[in-house]
Amino acid sequence: MIKRKTNKHSGIIEALHQAQKIAFSPFIFQACVAAKRLGVLAAMTEPASESDIEHKTGLSAYAVAVLVDALVASDICRRTENGALQLTKTGECLLFDEMTSVNLDFAADVCYGALESLEESLKTARPEGLKRFGSWSTIYPGLSKLPQRARRSWFAFDHYYSDRYFDSLAALIEKTLHPRVLLDIGGNTGKFALAMLKASETARVVLIDLPQQCSLAKENKALHPYADRFSCAPVNWLEQQAAPQIELKGDVIWMSQFLDCFSPEQAVSILLRAKALLAQKGRFAVLECLTDQQSYPAAQLSLAASSLYFTAIANGNSRFYRRAELMAIFDAAGLDIEFEKSNIGVSHTLFVCKPR
Repeated sequence: MIKRKTNKHSGIIEALHQAQKIAFSPFIFQACVAAKRLGVLAAMTEPASESDIEHKTGLSAYAVAVLVDALVASDICRRTENGALQLTKTGECLLFDEMTSVNLDFAADVCYGALESLEESLKTARPEGLKRFGSWSTIYPGLSKLPQRARRSWFAFDHYYSDRYFDSLAALIEKTLHPRVLLDIGGNTGKFALAMLKASETARVVLIDLPQQCSLAKENKALHPYADRFSCAPVNWLEQQAAPQIELKGDVIWMSQFLDCFSPEQAVSILLRAKALLAQKGRFAVLECLTDQQSYPAAQLSLAASSLYFTAIANGNSRFYRRAELMAIFDAAGLDIEFEKSNIGVSHTLFVCKPR
């Protein structure tokens, strides 16, 4: 019997195509950022000629041509039967989808240049790319000092993946745990603190964060009407044995996307110190994104890529955890999961934990 040879030609052609997407991904990324910010994508929401795009954007024929060639080759736009240019579904996502826009701006304004230092960061476990912005040991003390565009994109990214769910989660915390005092550890500019103050007519909220973040929260005018129930307590958890000075212990300690900002060892240390801030029968409420618990490939990719931001820029040694890793952190800190709610929004899981 004569064996038919398997034709692998089409396989290698596709593999080469995918490999070139990786090799030239920086070019395509920057072309997409430029096309969006210069109005080229918006000009193709309806079929348009290159001269139409020139007229709408004020760009030269050369500028439009080089961008269009890159966008067509990367399936951001396509040519119709009569030669006009129109966005594909991918192009529409880049232009209209909020998650994609937030990710694109964060990658362009905060991460792009700094990720050149990823290789060095992987060797040193330090955020080598952060040197582009300042001399801080982590990005968090420097957030208020980032260039305006980078600062705006950082906070938009951070808030997109957390504060859109804060109202419903604050209502859930009030309904199920009824905290008289809630400690918002890593509270940033006070988005969850505000949601909690609105959800409860009596709860006191103490925002616990770096001094710089506490200053930002105090400047948040939306919190001013709740001055009798809101306060801040500064602390740098990376200082050995550091703990905030608070008047009342917390019935609930809230942590939203906080533990992923630290290595496992640091996270355990913080949880152990935070336990001392809990009132009797107090609980931790921890909101995190788990890389291996995502329903959609886009969410999994976003989290995996964002972990490289932690490596090269934020702190050098943290990441969005896999489930088993977070469970090990809870266990080492002497916490047991009492309640778990997954599939919150885009990618979150809420854990309510009690001290063992």
